[in-house]
Amino acid sequence: MRRNLFSFLLMVQVICFIVYPLLGWGFNAHKIINREAVNLLPGILGAYFSHHIDYISSHAIDPDLWRDDPKKYPNEMPGHYIDADLYDDYPFENIPKTFVGLVNKYGEEKINRWGLAPWRIERYFRMLVNQMRSGQWEEVPLTAAALGHYISDIHMPLHVVENYNGQLSGNFGIHKRWESDMVDKYLLDRINPNGELITVDNSVEEMFKIVKESYRYHLRLLSADSVARESIPLKEQAKIADRDASMEGTSYIEILFRETGDLANQRMETATVTVASFWYSAWIEAGKPRPPEMVIGE
Repeated sequence: MRRNLFSFLLMVQVICFIVYPLLGWGFNAHKIINREAVNLLPGILGAYFSHHIDYISSHAIDPDLWRDDPKKYPNEMPGHYIDADLYDDYPFENIPKTFVGLVNKYGEEKINRWGLAPWRIERYFRMLVNQMRSGQWEEVPLTAAALGHYISDIHMPLHVVENYNGQLSGNFGIHKRWESDMVDKYLLDRINPNGELITVDNSVEEMFKIVKESYRYHLRLLSADSVARESIPLKEQAKIADRDASMEGTSYIEILFRETGDLANQRMETATVTVASFWYSAWIEAGKPRPPEMVIGE
């Protein structure tokens, strides 16, 4: 009987692994991170982004929606993560920081499987700089919203490791339960980001600082999941890997929060400051152009 139950659990995990793509944070968390990042921007740039805050917040989830349309967005998936431990051992010093160097060392087939988030962020950062510099302000809100999404993804510890859903360690299903279920239940009204914005000189190098930070936390998430799983019956554990199943009525999500709620809060707040820093740095690099709303009425 016990062997049959374990076989059933494994089957459920495999089905969920195939059918359900993983998101970076949950939709609500992405929206809040972008909204709070807007509130950190100073001066006329802050005024412009505040004018578009609802759009920038609501479109924070667009990159996850783009993944559902591979014909229109064929290379979307690798931009959301990097399995850094497949590229190199921590602290990942041997990973080339230029895209050309990356392709030359690993080949296109591997890098498209292992993830390209730092270089997707670089691409959108450059787009934002060029749009601001050339006065394409109508394009800025969507580019900024998408850039915020990709940056936020890298702050999620399971977005920088091969074992991104606990599939290699007996923690299958942890990804969505931690970044979405736990965050939605306990943290959406708790983040209070503060701290000075940084100036981004090299977007890829800056992202690898975040990759290293996130990587150092991933084992804590897996450990918390193990503790939480042990608190519920085996038949309830089967639900963890089923994204559509609710964990209400169990102590699983509550224990995850008890063990790692502070970490989730910290990663979301750090993501918010980083997103705002990238937006502000793009504006500085563009030459601090005056946004259109600031010109009207002068």
